[in-house]
Amino acid sequence: MKKKALLIGIIGLLVTTGFVYAASPVLKTMQAGGFDREYLVYTPQNPQQVKPNGIVVCLHGFNRTMYDFFEDYDISAVADSLNLIIVAPQALPEQDSSVQAAADLLNSYTNTPISLTSVWGCGLGVQATAFGTTLLKVTLNKDLDDVDFIDQLIDETLSEYSLPPENVFMLGTSMGGYMTYQYALEKGDRLSGLISISGSMGLDIQGMDYSTKVPVCDFHSITDEVVPYTGSMVISGVTVALGQNMQDVINYWVKANEAATTPVVEQVQNYPSTNGITVEKNTYSDPVNEVIHYKMNGSTHSYFFKKENGDCMDYAEEIAHFIQAHLTDSSTGIPDITAQRAFFYPNPVKDNIYLGATSGRISIYDLTGRAVVSQSFATGQANLSSLQSGIYVIRIQSGNTVQVNKLIKQ
Repeated sequence: MKKKALLIGIIGLLVTTGFVYAASPVLKTMQAGGFDREYLVYTPQNPQQVKPNGIVVCLHGFNRTMYDFFEDYDISAVADSLNLIIVAPQALPEQDSSVQAAADLLNSYTNTPISLTSVWGCGLGVQATAFGTTLLKVTLNKDLDDVDFIDQLIDETLSEYSLPPENVFMLGTSMGGYMTYQYALEKGDRLSGLISISGSMGLDIQGMDYSTKVPVCDFHSITDEVVPYTGSMVISGVTVALGQNMQDVINYWVKANEAATTPVVEQVQNYPSTNGITVEKNTYSDPVNEVIHYKMNGSTHSYFFKKENGDCMDYAEEIAHFIQAHLTDSSTGIPDITAQRAFFYPNPVKDNIYLGATSGRISIYDLTGRAVVSQSFATGQANLSSLQSGIYVIRIQSGNTVQVNKLIKQ
């Protein structure tokens, strides 16, 4: 009975001290540019901190949604470890009917229909040619001021949570990466750093005058089949230009930031790779405004690197390290995500949980203190697919080491 009472006490402490995972972000709306704009806000689950340290604005890709950053590209663990609010806005559909008509025309020439249901006004110009004839030349949502919308969103969030303006980061995937670069060119003085995953700078991007300095962390695969590294691709005989060559993008920011023109080149091998995908990290050094470019080979456009997939690096860890390096006063009690995730990951978990130890025993208790799982493990992982959704306490013992923490089962 004493053991069960102690366990219930631990559960109560974990819950009442605020160490409870938010099941989902909060949906909010605001008026901007004559439109009702939707966005999600996720507050970090960090019991060591009374107040968030800052925000990271997350911009989804073409025809994607703001929920991406809590599903396919979940970065809530990064927000938790660095105590940052996630703000994820939703892009609007294409507003120009002539552009939609041009897309319909292009669809008649290709086997890959183009939909414009979710498009950022980021200077992404699309030019399609075939047999020397221009079939399409448009700029998506060119009359939509998404830079101003995002600017208002940052102001609203800083005001609502009474945060100083120093720690504002921006992360974009695919077309969201284009939008991140467009915002940085116009409002980069507000950013402590930008992260682009599989994005680029558009053919009609505005503000390329080298006047803005901002730390850059860019991830792009030379085998990207959607946003090609070279900037253009051929679809059913039609040459489609979607953006600038990625090396030109990197060179622009190296010059703008006055960073070292010769990069430090490393072959990333943070973890043993089992899938043949390679990563080359190019760091253009500067004491404040560095440019880091991860050049992958063998990965597809939407591939999200995770060490449990057999990848040589983990996106969440690299993103967290970059942000932490540029946080103001980042040394005050901010835990390292690598150390956090060494205990077990992912959390929340759907099926398999990966453990920091290779062998031992795992026990899971519900909120009444009843043991619902008790099993040994010998491969550094355990399958929890049969566990019902909810909040639990997990106890992992390996040798003489015992760790107890909260577990969320989705």
